[in-house]
Amino acid sequence: MTTIRRRTAAAALAVAAIGGTIVAVTAAAAPASAATTISFTEHNISDQTFNLGSGHGFAVGYVELVANKLMQGGRQIGHDGQSYTVTRLGNGSADELVSAVEVLPHGQIDLSGLVTSTPSGPGTFRLAVTGGTGNYQDARGYATLVPGNTPTVTIYLTP
Repeated sequence: MTTIRRRTAAAALAVAAIGGTIVAVTAAAAPASAATTISFTEHNISDQTFNLGSGHGFAVGYVELVANKLMQGGRQIGHDGQSYTVTRLGNGSADELVSAVEVLPHGQIDLSGLVTSTPSGPGTFRLAVTGGTGNYQDARGYATLVPGNTPTVTIYLTP
């Protein structure tokens, strides 16, 4: 796992409960008309890197593809797929275009955003909820990701 991915994953695994009630994802998902908060930790399944750019190693065009199990209270509630692409590198920081799809029992939630990292990592960051499928087909809101040994993701869905 690359240094920046470890930092990003660490950010993604710490739960940042910024308000509202944290609910468990269960067989009966919350209705789309209610505000919902979903929190889980990520446990890595696979992590592959390659470079589409002209540079070698961590450079513009560096891509990382990640798959995780989504865990909640010791129980797997889903899985995801993520991609990180470095779009800018310089002045002691880097920007990565981040895309993630969280697969849950009643549909998928799509997350996307541009994350800036320094040598110490991205810190806590947010991604936009850009849509979804199933019970989440009209999903809007944001996700807060907190790095750590076991990254935590908290998704805040607005009605």
